Amino acid sequence: MNIGRCSITMAELWGIYVGVKLAVDLGITNLMVESDSMCAMNLIGKPSIDLHASSSLIRSIKEILTRLNKFIIKHIFRERNFCTDAFAKMGHEKEAGIMGYVHPPP
Repeated sequence: MNIGRCSITMAELWGIYVGVKLAVDLGITNLMVESDSMCAMNLIGKPSIDLHASSSLIRSIKEILTRLNKFIIKHIFRERNFCTDAFAKMGHEKEAGIMGYVHPPP
């Protein structure tokens, strides 16, 4: 998904939004959201700040989370996010859309 030029936090929030929305659309009811962005985790986990530039996106994420029976929002360290970063870099070489793998690439 091409969101244009934005801050790292905005990109993390868009990634969380798309991922959580996909999970709900697939009928998943229990979900753990992990991110290496402490800022994004804090924005989602705390009461909304209407003056924040991403407030509408944050509200949308929170609204989707209410559709789940159970969800956990968890901060992880960047080193643990290595695979996700590798997939994101691979995505720049692929056509737009969602891609799934039966076996992970080397």
